[in-house]
Amino acid sequence: MKKIVLLALAAVVGFSSCTGTKSIKNFTEKDSVAYALGTDLGAYLRNLDSTLNLNVVQQGIVDAVNGEEKINKEDAYAFLNEYFMVRIPQRNLEESTKFLEKVAAENENVKATASGLLYEVVEMGDTTAMPTDLSDEVFVNYKGTLKDGVVFDQNDSIRFRLGQVVQGWQEGLQLVGKGGKINLWIPPHLGYGSQARGKIKANDALVFEVELLDVTPAPTK
Repeated sequence: MKKIVLLALAAVVGFSSCTGTKSIKNFTEKDSVAYALGTDLGAYLRNLDSTLNLNVVQQGIVDAVNGEEKINKEDAYAFLNEYFMVRIPQRNLEESTKFLEKVAAENENVKATASGLLYEVVEMGDTTAMPTDLSDEVFVNYKGTLKDGVVFDQNDSIRFRLGQVVQGWQEGLQLVGKGGKINLWIPPHLGYGSQARGKIKANDALVFEVELLDVTPAPTK
């Protein structure tokens, strides 16, 4: 989590490698540096947590520049690490669990596997052409959303081996045949777990709408 605290330093290093860059319009050279650093930090904070109180962020920056920090660096590192690596994942796990319980309770068509995957077969498809091996190649259309409905990934007509995707997909796609459609509600332990990836936060439940267009069985050995 030192990356958060040392972001400004990283930004300066990045700027130093650029040559021939002009100052920002209507800013002096010094103010261009200040604005560029602020833009870089702001973009990082937006991706990290857009709900942070920017007035307090500003207070922390001013206090640090003036040598009047209310917390030393070591304690800041420890707090940020505990907050982002422990508190947030635990909070997300609790929210994901409640979300999945609500999905299961409110939709009588949703079923669960022994591993905890929730699924709804919209169209079964050809049951004589179902993926059965992680080396099978599948050809799909899909849309992935978070529990709040935000789309984090979407693709049409994409091919990949079944073993290349998260366990929730591996299980779910073996429940329909060619031409079938299935909705998947993937708990964190069958998705990316405590690892955050882009819009996906640690311990996020994932929702997918998948259409299985084709299946190519793995070559026989």
